Amino acid sequence: MPLLPLLDLEWRVIWVGSAEDSTQDQVLEEVLVGPVSVGVNRFELETPPPDASKIPSEDLKGVTVMLITCSYRDREFVRVGYYVSCEMPGDNQVGPNGEQLPGLTPDPYQMVRNILADKPRITKVCVLCVLQIPVLF
Repeated sequence: MPLLPLLDLEWRVIWVGSAEDSTQDQVLEEVLVGPVSVGVNRFELETPPPDASKIPSEDLKGVTVMLITCSYRDREFVRVGYYVSCEMPGDNQVGPNGEQLPGLTPDPYQMVRNILADKPRITKVCVLCVLQIPVLF
């Protein structure tokens, strides 16, 4: 059976602005890569930071998610999610009596984002299913 020619793969990087409201999500990058051949391929995606003015103030600090998705012919077939810890330098300080001091007001220009890259959550869909090609056994 000959290999099917591949078209461009569409990659998207999405910042989840609020766990309760998907309209707060921001597409940080959207790029077509290809044509690519079947096999292992490697490339880098660089994105600007999320626009803090579009994130609810109560969601600026804490844990959120960054998603990287890949689609072929407008059908998503892989999604990789990373937890991201968003903090202000100086948060989590302890007072002289061991009490937790109040956190700093979020400043998007000083925000530190730590991506937990060693623990991705990966969802895959069979590429043949995405292409709707019958599989003969």
